[in-house]
Amino acid sequence: MTHSTDVIVVGGGPAGATASALIAKAGYQVSLLEAQAFPRFHVGESLIPAVNLTLERLGVLDRMNDYRFPNKHGVQFFSPKGPGRPFYFSEATDPRMHQTWQVLRSDFDAMLLDTAVANGVTTFMGTRALEALRDGDRVTGIRATNGHGEEMRFDARVVIDASGQGGVVAKRLSRRVGVADLENLSVFAHYSNAHIDDGIDAGSTLIFRLDTKSWLWFIPLPDVVSVGLVAPSKAIWSFGDEPESVLDNAIAACPHLMQRLEEASRTTDVHVARDFSYVAQDEGGEGWLLAGDALGFIDPVYSSGLFLAVHSAELAADAIDAAFKAGGDPRFDGYAGAYRSNWDRFLSIVRAYYTEGFHFGPIAKNAEGRQGLVDILTGDVGTPSADRVAKEIAATLAG
Repeated sequence: MTHSTDVIVVGGGPAGATASALIAKAGYQVSLLEAQAFPRFHVGESLIPAVNLTLERLGVLDRMNDYRFPNKHGVQFFSPKGPGRPFYFSEATDPRMHQTWQVLRSDFDAMLLDTAVANGVTTFMGTRALEALRDGDRVTGIRATNGHGEEMRFDARVVIDASGQGGVVAKRLSRRVGVADLENLSVFAHYSNAHIDDGIDAGSTLIFRLDTKSWLWFIPLPDVVSVGLVAPSKAIWSFGDEPESVLDNAIAACPHLMQRLEEASRTTDVHVARDFSYVAQDEGGEGWLLAGDALGFIDPVYSSGLFLAVHSAELAADAIDAAFKAGGDPRFDGYAGAYRSNWDRFLSIVRAYYTEGFHFGPIAKNAEGRQGLVDILTGDVGTPSADRVAKEIAATLAG
């Protein structure tokens, strides 16, 4: 079976759904291939406010409260000694970023995919992309297989690889550049009957440091909380010999978190995910480009994953629209410059978090320094304050 379209998007997660919806909105034919059935369980449940701007562009911002997603007003970090001062998004420079949500990914991802369909995207669920079709250096489509084992061919002017860390196109046409010392794993599950803070803090992300390299998250969701451990892949099994004992022992080692889970019960299996940080050396070429985790991933300590995913999807959609309007054979070398700049900003504060002896306190005591940190934590990384703070941190780490 052969299908022809303007754009093929591989992957129906947030990046693929966002890119396909925006491209279809611009008037082009889009086909989306997704190997899994939706709804699906997925980690990465905490938004930062910069995602709001993409949700508004998609026309779904007003629907977020329909899903009972907890309102997220900030983030608070705990050291082994106790809680630090919360960072509230209301301190951010841009008033559109004073609040966001914690999301159940099964509902959130399905909402974005439904939005793509509503905008005219043709979806092929249960369809696994096998390889990129090429004519010399130019990508011309995708070879795939459906749930019945039938081979399918999709021809297109442009292919977006939004297939996640598997990177169907990325693994053949680009090389990932990893970040040394950020080769982590996460172990996580959902719990019911956890103790939640009151008022504006009820939906905050809480980060509990165990040691320089290991930490736990606590994310309120509808009816449950998400709890997970992030630690170096070589050291995480020192907490236990299987995922359940790893997570149980890590929680038991954190009294401040343990208090919140004293009456809680685990409601899901314990899952394991690879949290290696990386970015693609080449983000695009003739007839192809990468988006979402196929393009890059950074450690989840600041909840930047969904922002970077949908941000790359917006850039991809806009680049394709511009290329089609320009005519000729579309090329996408260097399309993701803004993404790389934002990725670098987050990398600076991620590295700082894992650097022994580094403390954000002295920066946060200065009004401009605190402003810069809050702006980065909201995803508004291009403000003058955020720029100065990122450069100050990078210089400190380098020196």
